[in-house]
Amino acid sequence: MTLDYFTFKFKTYMKNFILSVIVFIGLANIFSSCISTVPAGYRGIKVYMLGNKRGVEQKQLGVGAYFMGFNQRIYKFPVFQQNYVWRNENDSHGPDNSISFQSKEGLDVSGDFGISYSLVADSVPAIFQKYRRGIEEITNIFLRNMVRDALNTTASHMPIESIYGVHKRDLLLKVDSMVARQTKRYGIIIERIYTIGELHLPPTIETAINAKLEANQRAQQSQNEVKQVEAEAFKKIAKAKGDAESRVIEAKATADSKVIEAKAEADATKIKAEADAQATSVNAEAQAIANKKLSVSLNKELIQYRSIDRWDGKLPQISGQNTPFINLNQPK
Repeated sequence: MTLDYFTFKFKTYMKNFILSVIVFIGLANIFSSCISTVPAGYRGIKVYMLGNKRGVEQKQLGVGAYFMGFNQRIYKFPVFQQNYVWRNENDSHGPDNSISFQSKEGLDVSGDFGISYSLVADSVPAIFQKYRRGIEEITNIFLRNMVRDALNTTASHMPIESIYGVHKRDLLLKVDSMVARQTKRYGIIIERIYTIGELHLPPTIETAINAKLEANQRAQQSQNEVKQVEAEAFKKIAKAKGDAESRVIEAKATADSKVIEAKAEADATKIKAEADAQATSVNAEAQAIANKKLSVSLNKELIQYRSIDRWDGKLPQISGQNTPFINLNQPK
C-alpha cells in the first residue's frame, strides 16, 4: 500500500466524521427546539397552531420540560408579583409610554405610572382565553388601556387643582378600584397603581397653580401665626384666671381651717368646763356623803377613846380653863 492510499483513506474518514458531527448537531438542534421548559414561578399554556386540534389546551402546564411538536407553542405566565412602569423614554431615545388624560376643564395631564399585580395560578387558562396574548402584551396593551380609561373617567369629574394637589391620592385610589374590579374576574389581582414623579401640566397652567398654591401656603402660614398669637394670649389669660382662682380657693381654705380650728377649741373648752364642773359636783357630793357618815358615827365615848388612844402619857405643863381633861376612868 502506498502513501497515497493511506492519505485517501484518511481524507475519506475525516469527511465522514465531519458529516456525522454536522448531522448530529443538526439533529440536536432540531431536538432541542422541540423541548420547551416552564421555569419555577411560572405556569404554561400550550397552544396548537395548526391541524384539527388547533386552539388552546385547557390544562395548564406546571414547572418542567415539555416536548413540543412543530405546530405547538407554549405561552409562559408568571404567578409571582409583577411590576411594570409606563414612562416617557424620549430622553433615552425610547418610546413615550406615559399616560395622558383630561381634567374636568378639558386640560391635558400626563404622567409616568406604575402597576403592581399578580396572577392567580389556576386562572392562567382563563386569562389566555380572554386576551389571547402573552403577559407582556396583556400588561402593555390591555392593562395600560384600562388604567388610561379609568384615569379619564375619574379625572373628568375633578378640577385640575384637585388632580395636581391634595386629591391626587384620591384619584389613584379610584383608578385602582376601577381596574381591580375589571381584572379580578379573570384572575388578575391588582396590588397597586401609582405615579412616578409629578404629573405634567401645560407650562402656563402649572405656573398658575404653583403661584396659587404658594399664595395659599402664605395665607395659611399667616393664619397659623395669628392662631399661635391667640393661643398664647388665651394661655396667659387662662394662667392668670387659674392663679386668681387658686388664690381664692387657698384663702377660703385658710378661713375654713381657722373657723374649724376655733370651733374645735371652743368645743374642747366647753367639754373641759363641763367635765370640771361634773368632777367638782361629784367630789362635793362624795365629801358630803363622807361628812354625813362621819357625823353619824361620832359620839362622846368615841371621841374620849380617840383622845386616850393618841395620848403620850404626859400632862400639860400649863393648865387653864381650856385645858382638856382626860378622864382615865373606865366607863362603867
